Amino acid sequence: MKIRGFTLVELLVAMAILAILTALATPSFKRIIQSNAISNGVNTFLADMRYARSEAIRLGGGVVMCRSDAPEAANPTCGSGSGPGGNGWVSGWIIFHDLDNSLQKANAEPLLRVQAPITNIDAIGDNGGSTKFAFTATGRLRNLSSSAARLQFGSNDNFTNDMQRVVCVTVGGRARISGDGTAGCP
Repeated sequence: MKIRGFTLVELLVAMAILAILTALATPSFKRIIQSNAISNGVNTFLADMRYARSEAIRLGGGVVMCRSDAPEAANPTCGSGSGPGGNGWVSGWIIFHDLDNSLQKANAEPLLRVQAPITNIDAIGDNGGSTKFAFTATGRLRNLSSSAARLQFGSNDNFTNDMQRVVCVTVGGRARISGDGTAGCP
C-alpha cells in the first residue's frame, strides 16, 4: 500500500521558494499601490474641479471649491488644509454655491459636494497657497492671478518624482495633468 502526500523536506523547499518569490515581488506591489493611490487622488480632484466648473456655468456663477480642515463636519467650512490630517488639499475639500460672494461657506448656502480626507496620499501641495477656486458664470476662475496654479500630488518623502503628478489649473478654469513631480505649469 502506497501513501500519497508531501514529506516535510518537500514542504519546506516549497515554502522557501514561495518566500523568495514573495520577497522579490513585494517592492513591485508597493510601487503599483502607490501609483494607484496617486492616480485615484488626481482623478478625484480633476473630477471635482470639472464638476464645480460645470455647476458654476449651470447656476450662473458663484461656485467655490475650497480645501477644508473638516469636510465631513456637520457644517463644513473652508480652511487652510493644515488641520487634522492636513498637508494641503489632502485634508479634503467642499464645493458649495456661494450666494453672497464671500468665498466662505455660510449656513444657508447649498453644499454641492464633499470630499473626505485622502488617506493614501501624504500631501497635495500647491505653489501659491491656492486654498480655493471660485468659478464665474463663464467657467473662468475669478480669484487666480495671470499664472496657473500648480498642485503636486505626493511628497518627495514618500513618492519618487516619476510617481508624483502635477496638476495645473489655468485662469480659464481648466485643470489638467502637467506631468510628473518635476513638471511645471506654463
